[in-house]
Amino acid sequence: MKKLIMIVTALMLSGMMFAQEYHWTAPNSSLYDYRNHITAQVKIDGVLQASDAIEIAAFIGDEVRGVIRLLEPYPVGLPGQYYTYLTIFANQPEIGQTITLKAYDHDTDTEYVNCQQTFEFSGAEEYHYGGIESGLYLEFVSEQILPFGPDYPWIQSSSYSGNGMALTAQIQIDGELVDRATWEVGAFCDNECRGDKTPLTDWTDFNMGYFVDMNILGNNGDIIDFYLYDTEAGAVLRAKCFTTVELVNDTYIGQDVFNDLFVLNFVTEQTFTKEIEGYAEDSIGHYYLIASPIGEVDPENVTNMLENSFDLYYFNQSSDLEWINYEGTDGNYNLLPGKGYLYANSGDVTLTFKGFPYGGEGEVTLAYDANARFAGWNLVGNPFANTAYIDREFYVMNEFGTEIITGEGNSVEAMEGIFVVAETDGETMTFSTEEPNRGASLTMNITQNRGAAIDRAIVRFGEESTLPKFMLNENNTKVYIPQDNKDYAVVSVNSDMGEMPVNFKAAKNGTYTLSFSNEEVSFSYLHLIDNLTGVDVDLLETPSYSFDAKTTDYATRFKLVFATGNATDDSFVFFSNGNWVINNDGKAIVQVVDVTGRILKSEQIEGSYSMSINAAPGVYMFRLISGNDMKVQKVVVR
Repeated sequence: MKKLIMIVTALMLSGMMFAQEYHWTAPNSSLYDYRNHITAQVKIDGVLQASDAIEIAAFIGDEVRGVIRLLEPYPVGLPGQYYTYLTIFANQPEIGQTITLKAYDHDTDTEYVNCQQTFEFSGAEEYHYGGIESGLYLEFVSEQILPFGPDYPWIQSSSYSGNGMALTAQIQIDGELVDRATWEVGAFCDNECRGDKTPLTDWTDFNMGYFVDMNILGNNGDIIDFYLYDTEAGAVLRAKCFTTVELVNDTYIGQDVFNDLFVLNFVTEQTFTKEIEGYAEDSIGHYYLIASPIGEVDPENVTNMLENSFDLYYFNQSSDLEWINYEGTDGNYNLLPGKGYLYANSGDVTLTFKGFPYGGEGEVTLAYDANARFAGWNLVGNPFANTAYIDREFYVMNEFGTEIITGEGNSVEAMEGIFVVAETDGETMTFSTEEPNRGASLTMNITQNRGAAIDRAIVRFGEESTLPKFMLNENNTKVYIPQDNKDYAVVSVNSDMGEMPVNFKAAKNGTYTLSFSNEEVSFSYLHLIDNLTGVDVDLLETPSYSFDAKTTDYATRFKLVFATGNATDDSFVFFSNGNWVINNDGKAIVQVVDVTGRILKSEQIEGSYSMSINAAPGVYMFRLISGNDMKVQKVVVR
């Protein structure tokens, strides 16, 4: 059946080639060995085209490699549905090159060169993009028709005589100040022009470069948007201005160019991609927490998101089943800025977001439902197209896509979703483009076969931060810190000297590695005690420990013993007349610790001190703690 449709279509194409006039010259097919085909419907400025006056051409570089007019009727019997069956020709050296598309309207003699889709020429002799029922659209955009603003030329309204404000500003495009005299700026309120198009001129007196100085008319409270026109190119810049002003009569914005420099921030349409590794036959893992960098978007408009077999969920703590399926009974939904989503695909795909980078606020409102199984849990996402920062603890998906683990640092990458925990309903968090300060911390990563992190736990010093342990799958390997009969992924420690249990549970028998890294904290003593084997690891010398573990091992596997401050390793203990003598000035605490980290003796002393210890042969640690200072000495009893 598929072969029959292709033959009938080919006959239709050959008949139309002789009957119709063409804007572009079709290539000589006999010169090429490979053919790619595109079957799709066509939209221009968002309007579905239903006329054979529309011609579509394919280009590799500057060479035309395929031409066709829209066809009708649709072969599967959809009346009035025009479509293109475009054949693109190429030879071996051009495999992998980009195919770009243009459109031409014979009725209006208009050429459209801005197609939002591109394709890569396949190495197959016959390769097909789209299909009769694929839902693929080729989207063309007019150079001077903006989906969010008015056409040029701009005609300033004369209805606000005597009311208005003045503005002095520089122009910024995609984060860079632009010094060009060809720009003209229009100020609009609800698509009504309120400001003269004003050429930019050189302000040499202030070494300021190009600027715009304009009057804006209107009423108090009017919200003013801005657009750019390029007089040299003869087109409205396809950019969105994220700077708006509220009109206040008889005011002047940006007049003080030294202390109050005002910038009109324009952002052009951009493309953002995220690589997804497919789970294929392996249904384990390969999950991603994702977010949109372009604000609200329909998943159908994210290239490859709905291809193959896929999973797309958002998280709702108040639902009976917390994960809400895109294809479930609740119906489809758009991706929203500041919200995160769980995603997986059966094949390797590149998710492609195309649009204007999100320019709104980074504040996100969180929910808390005391009756929910996961009370306070919120899946949020970085709304921006670049790295954002937060000032709270959070979770990320691990590199295998199998488990949600504690996030390190305070940065969240573009298109990345994270979990956070709210304590009250309606509390807010902020994604910021400015990096806040982060306190001192000790990070513990557990890996297997020295691969990527399976799980993670963090100890923070000097700041109040806690985060409960969350397991996407309770049977997975995990490392966590128990406190007050609860399991934590992040705990706070304020003391300069301390001990804490570090629990570990293996998902399967094998060899694991627990590695440590610290930021902004100087340890004078940092040891890991393996309670199962008795091994004492000096983490200041060796910041990782490899060990064998079984699923049947007790979770209370490790103990962490640490001290911060200005410790020294000067000898202060010696043996005399059967006693251990401690050289000391002033008040202090002396402790004797065995290889398991167990404190055998702890006494407050003043001045030098002599103590008797009935110790079996082995290795012991003496600690002498005075305020924030600590001395540590290893003693061997034979």
